[in-house]
Amino acid sequence: MSPRHSPSATRRFTVAALAVATIAAPSLTTAAWSAAAPIAATPTAAAPTLGISAANARDVGGYRTRSGATVRTGVAYRSNALTTLTDADKQTMVARRIGTVIDLRSPNEVAANPDNLPPVAYIRRPIWDSGADFYLTVNRIIAKGPAAQQAALGDGGAARLMRDYYRWMITSATSRSALAQTMRDIGASPTPVLFHCTSGKDRTGLLSAVMLTALGVDQQTVRRDYLASTTYLAAGNRAQMAYLVEKGLVADPALFAPILGVQRDFLDASFDQIRRSYGSFDRFLTAGLQLSDHDLRALRSRLIQRGPTMPFAGSVASGSAG
Repeated sequence: MSPRHSPSATRRFTVAALAVATIAAPSLTTAAWSAAAPIAATPTAAAPTLGISAANARDVGGYRTRSGATVRTGVAYRSNALTTLTDADKQTMVARRIGTVIDLRSPNEVAANPDNLPPVAYIRRPIWDSGADFYLTVNRIIAKGPAAQQAALGDGGAARLMRDYYRWMITSATSRSALAQTMRDIGASPTPVLFHCTSGKDRTGLLSAVMLTALGVDQQTVRRDYLASTTYLAAGNRAQMAYLVEKGLVADPALFAPILGVQRDFLDASFDQIRRSYGSFDRFLTAGLQLSDHDLRALRSRLIQRGPTMPFAGSVASGSAG
């Protein structure tokens, strides 16, 4: 299903690509995470948007940590794909001094929809399984038509697919390496860093959740930030489904709702896998992501704005954080 086959094939490929967004104080336990109360998927004022046409482009910062510090704004940004940026968008990125863009998409996604960027350092760092490309999997499900879509995605199949994907992002060494190196880059960069995937919700959402948790933001706030993608992406998702229905490629748009949006249980699946694989979030940071005490201190120094009574974040082993 190459995008070069025909204009209609290009359109199908592009729509499917957009449909798949794929995709703390260390003392926070994954059990405590799973026990938190449900949170509505509404954007919060604490995380301002970037001010460009990419629907899910926003600041990672602006949140309070459990110790009363604040995650700095203007240091790290998250987004969906930057394929259709206008000149005004590029000027905004320049004005924000964004010096590095890290692209978490697969080679297939990048080839179909390359970023259109101002002069920045561009790093391709795919969170991607070459043997089971999630992007191509969803394309194939769409291409097989409504009956196959019902068989693959009905009766909770779409949500199971997503939960499995979120667990894979923890068990995959490739995924963990990409998450860790991006956190190191943000901690070391003298200029703001923007990271993104296709819709900015799964790979980008997990990276944001892990980073905010490592900075000491409470789990309810982390969840709220994660779930906000559904709201930011709602208009574009409706347009995508309307197109697919109009072309007869999809009969039941509701089947794709779990893939197009985010759900609490998706992110919970990642944190449950952290508990299963590493026992604690602390150990995930050090053994899973192989982040050193220096790496975490650099990240916190770059992103944490401390109040007058806040001590410097302790060592990884101590479990303290800002």
